[in-house]
Amino acid sequence: MERSPLSRRGLLRGGAGLAVGVAAQPLANANAWAEDTNPSSAADLVLHNGQVLTMERGFRIVSALAVKAGRVVHAGPDASVRRLIGRRTQVVNLRGRTVLPGINDSHLHGLRTGLALPPYTVDVGEPAVRSIADAVAAVAEAVRQADAGAWIRGKGWNENAFAEGRPPTRHDLDPVSPDHPVVLLDWSNHVLWVNSKALELAGVDRDTPDPSGGVVVRDASGEPTGLLRETAMDLVNRHVPPYTEKEQADAIDTAVALLLSHGITSFTEPGIGAEAQRIYADKARRGALGIRVTALLSRPDDTYPTSAGHVREILGAHRPPEDVDPRWFNITGVKLRADGVPISSRTAWMREPYTGGGRGGLVTDGATDQEKVAELTAMIGLVHRAGMQVGTHATGDAAIDAVAAGYARALRRRSRAHPRHYVIHGDFAWPETLRVLAKHGCGVSLNPNIKHLIADSQPDIVGAERAAYQTPYRSALRAGAVVTSASDSPNVAPDWRQGLETMLLREGGSGEVSGPDEIIGVREALHTYTTGGAWQDHADRWKGTLARGMAADLCVLEGALFDARGRLTHDAHAITDVPVALTVVGGRIAYDAADTSHRSAAARARAVGWARRPDPRQMCAHCS
Repeated sequence: MERSPLSRRGLLRGGAGLAVGVAAQPLANANAWAEDTNPSSAADLVLHNGQVLTMERGFRIVSALAVKAGRVVHAGPDASVRRLIGRRTQVVNLRGRTVLPGINDSHLHGLRTGLALPPYTVDVGEPAVRSIADAVAAVAEAVRQADAGAWIRGKGWNENAFAEGRPPTRHDLDPVSPDHPVVLLDWSNHVLWVNSKALELAGVDRDTPDPSGGVVVRDASGEPTGLLRETAMDLVNRHVPPYTEKEQADAIDTAVALLLSHGITSFTEPGIGAEAQRIYADKARRGALGIRVTALLSRPDDTYPTSAGHVREILGAHRPPEDVDPRWFNITGVKLRADGVPISSRTAWMREPYTGGGRGGLVTDGATDQEKVAELTAMIGLVHRAGMQVGTHATGDAAIDAVAAGYARALRRRSRAHPRHYVIHGDFAWPETLRVLAKHGCGVSLNPNIKHLIADSQPDIVGAERAAYQTPYRSALRAGAVVTSASDSPNVAPDWRQGLETMLLREGGSGEVSGPDEIIGVREALHTYTTGGAWQDHADRWKGTLARGMAADLCVLEGALFDARGRLTHDAHAITDVPVALTVVGGRIAYDAADTSHRSAAARARAVGWARRPDPRQMCAHCS
């Protein structure tokens, strides 16, 4: 920022503070949002001499923006904001930089993102860990620093990237951790790698049956190998000591600092238990959250429901947080899980077999596919009848079919307000199923960052045709479904610029294009991160665009990204590297790249493996 010729007194720096510490205070109630923002009076903040994408219809681009009381009061040419500059107006000369509405990540585990970082969790992800031996070395170092008998928790390993070319086992970990139980979650959050001590403490042995929707991986003799898939992870996880409330609160602060440095001003926290709800609500109530959070509920112990009984438990225990402005923290619904993931674990439920066999399955309770589908349908119906939104994890085409049918059935029961149910991930949502979702006013939240990560390895798992179609942006838009975009952090970095690049190019780490027919344009792509996310949050009347009266949530990028016609001026390959210069939440500067204190708050999170952009040459070597 610099002194502006438009300002009567120059730039006032006192209002700029990191949002996790000095966030805009939450409004006492929804009516307070309508406080006086007369556009003829002086603004609190004016940005000028830039390229402001309002994201209204027509892809309107202006050069200046004025903000008062946390809302946009004017967007237009530079000359039109002069009358709004008063003695106390903070004025920012953009110097040609690009302003977007604040990025809305529609599926991001905020608490888990913070807890995935040291000192809470050992980093066993790329690029630091490229082999089983690397992961074992990281665990050995953690053991050396741990108290006697303490649990060692890690996150991020990727079987496809291991140089050994085989799955890891407990026998790899046992030599360096004979007395410390070890639990290492993979990058996808769907496979747990544990040592023998952890299995012993959890009472898991050759006689332990597979839980509904889960797999205890076993060797040829029937002994557990140390890999637990899907719901089988809970067999050990329930014995891991929980993080303290302070650790969770501090982890959220760390995650928020990271997200603000990426220009993210809103996210959906998909599935949180009772304690996390209290922590988020308390931060929002005190004005200390610093970012807008929409949450879906899970069970009180943070596990996802697998039966109608679990859903009744969630709904029966839910009490909306009191004295919290829903524009800062809002609980809209319940997170359900239909199946697993279509990667090497092959746990997503597919219509046709994977290469090598198997179709995966639903993770809901039931002895047969028919019983599991019936249970899933009942779970959806319960949430819908409670007047709440359903967000359902479904990646395989058969699972997505079941979810779409469940939504259609539930929506036959009319409600005063549409709950805006949506499919989470939707990897293999085929056009006919997308049309069902669109017909019933439902959405789909896609993950371009994950598409980039796994594109090169998918043909060996699902075949070339399905791999090319995976993450079907163009098909979803053509079908008329509301499409949103999300990172699914901490499984991958919460970097929407990488996601945008993937939508425009459909390239994996090797640079090879995966499914050119599903490429979309930059306008459509940006809508999935702004107006689409606001729709999913039931917030499109007050955020998602920079029209007058909308929330002043902004992401400012270095340089001009578009020409006068709204066309990209950059090579799409360069978008990921465009720096975020400023992030504004509720009209206050929450992140300033020129401020060392802001940069240092995000630096710790950026240091871990999942937060880095992979080297395409290394990714190619791993996926070949």
